[in-house]
Amino acid sequence: MKKIVSIVFIVLLLSGCWDERPNKDIAIVPMIGFDGEIGELKGYFGIPGQQQNAGEFSFLKAEGASVEEVRQKIDLQVSEGVDLSKLSSILISDQLAEHDLYSLLDMYYRNARNRLNTSMLITEGSAEPFIKYGEKMGGNVNNYYSQLVKGFVQKSIFPDIDLQLACSYLLDEGIDLVLPYIKISNENDVPEVGGLALFDEGNFTGKTLKREESILLNVMMDKIGKYAYITYMDKNVPVTINIKQINKDMKWDGTTIHIDYKIKIGIMEYYKNDFQNKERKKELEKFLQQKLTTDMEKIVKILHDANSDALGLGRIARAFHQDLFEEGKWKDIYPTLTIVPKVSINITDTGVMD
Repeated sequence: MKKIVSIVFIVLLLSGCWDERPNKDIAIVPMIGFDGEIGELKGYFGIPGQQQNAGEFSFLKAEGASVEEVRQKIDLQVSEGVDLSKLSSILISDQLAEHDLYSLLDMYYRNARNRLNTSMLITEGSAEPFIKYGEKMGGNVNNYYSQLVKGFVQKSIFPDIDLQLACSYLLDEGIDLVLPYIKISNENDVPEVGGLALFDEGNFTGKTLKREESILLNVMMDKIGKYAYITYMDKNVPVTINIKQINKDMKWDGTTIHIDYKIKIGIMEYYKNDFQNKERKKELEKFLQQKLTTDMEKIVKILHDANSDALGLGRIARAFHQDLFEEGKWKDIYPTLTIVPKVSINITDTGVMD
C-alpha cells in the first residue's frame, strides 16, 4: 500500500513537466517587426544567440498573408521551433498601422503562451532597420525596445500601454489609442524617440506628437510617470517644472466640455530664486497657468484634426449621453465639440535652497 501511495505521489510531481520546452529546442524571439499590408505582409524577426552563442544575432524575414503565416515561414528557417513566449517588443510600420491595427494582433491574444505585457511601437517607415539594428546591440538585444519604452514612460513621454491594454483600447469606442513613435536618427543612424502616434478607431491617423507635446498629453490624460519636466522662458529666464500631482474635473453642457486641471508642481530650475516674495510666486504661478492652458489648447486642436479621442471623452459621453453611442454618432460629434482646458497651478516644492 505504501509503495502505491509513493508511486502516485511521484507521478503527481512529474505531471508538472508535461509542457516543458528546453531552451535548446526553441529559438527565443524578443522582437519582431511588420511592414506591408494584410494579404502581403512582411515580417522581420530578431533572434539572439543562446548560451555559448549569446553574442550572435540572427535577422530573419519572410512574407505571408497573415501574421501567423509569416511566423510559420520564419519557423522553417531555423532548426529549432520559433518561440514568442518571451516576445518583448512588436514594431509596426506607420503605413501598415493605418489599416486596422487589431488585425495584426489577434494571433497574440489567442495563444496562452504569449506575453501580454509586450511593448508596442510604431516606426517611421519600414520596421526592418529597427529590427536589423539588433546586430549592433550585443547582449542588450533581448529587451532593447521594451527598456526604451519603460524609460520614457518614467519620463512621461510615453503612456504605460502594453499589448493587453492596447486590446482594451482598440475594443472601446469611448477612447482612442496612442502608441510610442520611433524613428531612425539622421545623425548617427540609431533608433530614437519621435513622440506619440495618434489613432482613430484602431487606425493610425498619420498624425504624431513631438516629445514635448507628448508630455503634455500625458498630463492631460493624468497618466504621468515618475517625472514630467516642462521648461518655459519667463522674461528671458528659464524655469523648469516637474508635474507632481494632477486633479482633473470635467463638465459637459452638451456642446462644450470644460476640463479643469488643478496641478501641483515643483521647481527644478529657476535662477532668479525669489520665492520668498509671495507676490512674485503668484506671478509665476499665473504665468505657468497661462502657458500650460495655451499649450493644452494646441494639443486639443491636434487631437481634433486627427479625430483622435485620446483623452477618453467618449467614456464620459457613454456614461451620461448614451444616445450618442446608441445612434453611432460619437465619432461624428467629437470633432465638433468645443473642448476648453483650464489650468490652476500650485507651486508646492521650490527645492532645498528655499
